[in-house]
Amino acid sequence: MSDEQRDTDSSGTPVHPAVPPVPPAPPAQGPVPPAPVYGYAPPQAPGYAQQPAPLSPGYAPPAAPGHAPAPQQPAGYAPPQTPPSPGYPAPGYPAQGYPAGTYPAAVPPRGLLPWALGLLILVPFPFVGGFASGIAMAVSGGSSRRFGGVAGENARAAANWGLTYLLVSTVLLISHFVILFSLTADSPSSGFYPIGIPITIYFALSVFHVVLVIMGMVKASSGKVMRVPFAIPYLRA
Repeated sequence: MSDEQRDTDSSGTPVHPAVPPVPPAPPAQGPVPPAPVYGYAPPQAPGYAQQPAPLSPGYAPPAAPGHAPAPQQPAGYAPPQTPPSPGYPAPGYPAQGYPAGTYPAAVPPRGLLPWALGLLILVPFPFVGGFASGIAMAVSGGSSRRFGGVAGENARAAANWGLTYLLVSTVLLISHFVILFSLTADSPSSGFYPIGIPITIYFALSVFHVVLVIMGMVKASSGKVMRVPFAIPYLRA
């Protein structure tokens, strides 16, 4: 049978093969979003912050390459406290010492320096230490009188005794040389006395001066007034 005979029926009408119907076109919608590409995040509209997706319990996000993930700690776990370094107070406790906002009261002047300068007599030079001691006590005592009170009284007493010691020492040394030249003008003297009487008195006075200075330092350091009634009152109250 030829192809022409197969395409016609017995009456001669052409027969066409059955063609499936064409499905209707879907209704028109908005622009179809492109299929998401793995690893690509579409740009967000201005003013819109992307909310992170909630993580499931027990899930930790992967760490970036080259970084070690932080260790996970169970709920209710407190890390151990590092002990404080020696010399530093622990956090949360007050430091030892004076309370905040308070300072030790300043010690008022007591006139100790004028008496302490009397120890210059111990300078190992004959007669130099005695003169330096008397002069230093007089100068320091005269300048420290402005403090008033116990300091002013101790300064005045030290200045008066320093000037008294300086005057008596000068008189004794001059007397020693006067006696020396007067008794040895005609013939040399063979003994220490009577020429050495002023020198002996001078050394005894120097020892008494050291004792008096120490007593004055002790009284002044305890806040008391050292009085020397036999000193010449060059400076009066």
